Amino acid sequence: MGKKISFMWECVRKLMHLSGLIVVILYTGLLNNFSDRVAIIVLTGILLLLLEIERIRLDHRPKLMKVVSGIFRPCETNHVSGAAFFIISTIIAFSAFEYWIALIAMFMTVFGDMFAALFGRAFGKKKIYRHKTWIGSLSALFANLLVGIFFLPQFAIIYIPMAIVATIVELLTHKLDDNLTVPLFAGFVGQMIVYYTDISLPPIDFTFLGLF
Repeated sequence: MGKKISFMWECVRKLMHLSGLIVVILYTGLLNNFSDRVAIIVLTGILLLLLEIERIRLDHRPKLMKVVSGIFRPCETNHVSGAAFFIISTIIAFSAFEYWIALIAMFMTVFGDMFAALFGRAFGKKKIYRHKTWIGSLSALFANLLVGIFFLPQFAIIYIPMAIVATIVELLTHKLDDNLTVPLFAGFVGQMIVYYTDISLPPIDFTFLGLF
């Protein structure tokens, strides 16, 4: 029963984690209708708001926060949550990397982590590093490859190394937050491949997921 409750708790957490993609979609919409500078400024404003909420949660412990305390991991109880790090990495990724590289890096962060956690908890038995399992890590790699195939199917030279790096970084990240380390390491690798191979990425498709 305890394992089943733990798995359900993890499912709820990953659904919340999935909502982080709203930030990525918001950036795309703002980029389409205004400019990259406006998009980054808006995301920065959201980050400041979230940091203020985190300050109140950590400094004052309001009763309202206790209601949703179950969505936080034990390590986040007294520290900044992963949501803030996700927005920070989104801002850095879209500022430093080309659009498609940043987009893939952020989607790998979400879906790689989701597959690793859910499949690892459900089927993983043999540990590979700390609490991480072989099943979880292989599931993350599979998800990361699917993300690359979905967005840039003709550029395996880019998304395969990004998927491998994202998986390894997710596996090894312990003290730091993987919402920060995974997209930045994966995005950096992808961007370096673009530079050194002189690949021309396709133009930005603002019909992204049919939303714009």
